[in-house]
Amino acid sequence: MAKKSTTDPVEFVSLFTFEELLNEVEFDLRIKEFVVIEIDKANYAIKLNTPYRSDYFCIFMVQQGGICFRFDDKSYGVSEGDIIFCPFSEIFWVDMISEDYRAKYIFFSLDFISDAGFNYKSNNVLKSLSADPTQIIRNEPDLYRRLNFHADELKVLNNTEKEDYYFNEMIWHHFSLVIYEIDNYFKKIEKPHQVTHREDELTTSFFTLVREHFKDEHNVQFYADKLCISRKYLTKVINKTMFKSPRDIIHQVLAVEARLLLKNPNLNVGHVAVELKFSDQASFSKFFKKHTGRSPLEYKKDDLY
Repeated sequence: MAKKSTTDPVEFVSLFTFEELLNEVEFDLRIKEFVVIEIDKANYAIKLNTPYRSDYFCIFMVQQGGICFRFDDKSYGVSEGDIIFCPFSEIFWVDMISEDYRAKYIFFSLDFISDAGFNYKSNNVLKSLSADPTQIIRNEPDLYRRLNFHADELKVLNNTEKEDYYFNEMIWHHFSLVIYEIDNYFKKIEKPHQVTHREDELTTSFFTLVREHFKDEHNVQFYADKLCISRKYLTKVINKTMFKSPRDIIHQVLAVEARLLLKNPNLNVGHVAVELKFSDQASFSKFFKKHTGRSPLEYKKDDLY
C-alpha cells in the first residue's frame, strides 16, 4: 500500500474540479452547484494509490460492494449500507474498489451549501461534520433509507426536463434534511445519554412544522402551541439537541427563503417582504441585513452581475 510522503510537492496531487464533475452528468441541471450521480467501478474515474483533492463536498451511500481509501495516513473501509460524509480540499487516496462496487453520490459546492444557509466557517453543523476528515455511518438502515429518498428527490428536482414550480424550495428542503439528518446522528452518538427519545421526537416535529409554516409564522410560541408544550420547554429542548434556539432556526430558514425569492427578477423587495409576512419592507430589510450582511437591494444588484 502506497504511503503519503510529507515531501510530495503539491503539483503531484490531482485536483478534481466541480466543472469536470458536471461533464459527467447526462441531463441539464437547474442548479449547477450540486449533482446526484450513481457510480460503479466501470465509471469510477479515480486511479488507485494516486493522491487527489476535490474542490467540493461529497456524501455517498454504498449500495453494493466496497471501497478502501485513505485521508492522510488513516485508512477507511466502507461497504454496502454505509454512509460517508467527506469535506472538500482534503487529500485522499483510493486503495481498493471491488468489482461489484456501486454507490450513490451527492456532490455539492461550497457556494451551494452556503446558499442553503450553512456557513462553512461558522455553522455548528459543518464544524462538527468537518472535525474529522471523513465521517462514516454504519448499521443505520432507517437513516440510509431516508437519505437515499432525499438523494433521489434531489436528482429529479434538479433535472430541467421535470416540471416543478417550487423546485428551488423543494431542493433546499431535501438538502437541508440530508445535512441535519447526518449531523443529528453524530450528535446523538456523541452524547447518547443526554438526548431522550421524547426530545428527539420533539426536535423532528419542530423541524417539520417550521418547513410547513415558516413563511406565515415567525413566532416561537406558535410552534410551541402546535406541539402542546411551553415556549420555554421547546427552547430548552432545541438548544439541547441542535445547539441553537428555535428562533435562530426559524430565522435561518427565513433567510434562505428570502435569498431565493430575491433571486427572482419579477419580485421586488416589497413583494418578498409581503410573501414572507413581514410587517413592512423596513423590518424585512433590517432582518435580511442582520442575517446576510447585505441589504436586500444590494443582494439583488449583486445577483444581476
